Amino acid sequence: MRDVKLYPTTTGQSWLEMSSYKNHTFKPHSEIKDEYDYIIVGAGYGGHAAARRLAELHPEAKIAVFEAIIIGNNDSGKNAGFIIDVPHDFGDQGGSSFEENQKYFELNTFIIKWMEDTIKREGIEDVDWDHCGKYLCCAEEKSFKLIEHEVSELKQMNCSYEVVEGEDLYRRTGTRYYKKALYTPGSVLINPADVLRALFAVMPENVDVFEEAPVMRVDEGSPASITLRSGKRIQGKYVLTTSGPFIPQFGIGKKVFCPVLSYGAFTRQFTDDEMRYFEGVKPWGCTAGHPAGTTVRFTRDNRIYVRNGFSYATKLTTSHQRIQRSIPKLRKAYENRFPELKHVNFEFVSGGMINMTMNYRPLMMQQHPSIFASASGEGAGVAKTSLLGYYLAEWVSGNSSPDLDFLRKISTPVRLPPEPFLTIGAEARLFYEEFCAKKEI
Repeated sequence: MRDVKLYPTTTGQSWLEMSSYKNHTFKPHSEIKDEYDYIIVGAGYGGHAAARRLAELHPEAKIAVFEAIIIGNNDSGKNAGFIIDVPHDFGDQGGSSFEENQKYFELNTFIIKWMEDTIKREGIEDVDWDHCGKYLCCAEEKSFKLIEHEVSELKQMNCSYEVVEGEDLYRRTGTRYYKKALYTPGSVLINPADVLRALFAVMPENVDVFEEAPVMRVDEGSPASITLRSGKRIQGKYVLTTSGPFIPQFGIGKKVFCPVLSYGAFTRQFTDDEMRYFEGVKPWGCTAGHPAGTTVRFTRDNRIYVRNGFSYATKLTTSHQRIQRSIPKLRKAYENRFPELKHVNFEFVSGGMINMTMNYRPLMMQQHPSIFASASGEGAGVAKTSLLGYYLAEWVSGNSSPDLDFLRKISTPVRLPPEPFLTIGAEARLFYEEFCAKKEI
């Protein structure tokens, strides 16, 4: 195919700094074999699901996973840490049909249970995984229509929910910034880097995991092969690429990804005295009443995490300068919500990519008899990316099911316009969305 020109880099500090698995050691590069049955490129949540499912289906097979940087310091470890079960309109604007939303809910519920069962079975229950639900919080009355839309869908699907406002919302969150919220109990809040590293740390014996091992080329053939940055060439009966917006770098698929950079910051841990403002408050997380609004987490280790600010990821990475420029907006969001704690500084700040497609549809494709690829296409990535990886393994294995048929059917991302129209259009759209978000930021 072709040599990679862009591959993941590390900027900023995020959830990995708080992971109990931060110092876990994966396989040394000296143990990389010359040949595997299955090779997975990308150790995010899609790569994890693909590798683990392949190991379940083929316990005798030799499987390898390659990640370009440190596992958990990639974009999968820099998201806001929501695994969402119900339909989530991050940019989707209600474009999915009721039947699709119903199916997504069933599949999301399935994959959450599959991951949770793995955590229990492998004895890593100390990992930062809280089955405590999520809030959709609105700071302006004009945003209430989003809650009304979500409630209508949840009623149709017979899903549990609760509308919370006033003093009850304050008691649950410790902030009076929000006027109304929709609470859904089935979502999971996690430290995404902690969970990701832990899941890769307890892979079955027939799965070799390598980090800081960039794949620079994927070649078709029987067998297919990959080439590492070191120059080492490795053959595989099948290659599965789950590396999100980097998939086209290998010459796989059309140009369909329009990744968006977003920025997140953690306060230092609150002191016992500062924690009086959160008396009786359990860990919680909320998405905003507008897609461009601020996401907020109150973490189990007593920090506030805020994420906002969007820009188009032209070079599939961010910079330290961009991260620095994001801080004033992050500070404003934090201080508006927690004015009594304005004096508390940020300890970690980072930027990461949200993998998007123009029509918010995922990618799931077969490039060649031996090369497959999958990636999510909108903001609720952990559940859907995991689903796609799981069923990509089913597809590669020759299995069929209504669930796989559904995912393949809806995997129809549209091709992007050429440059410079793409960047101009993407930046204009993001500017417009942030302008409309107003107090939700």
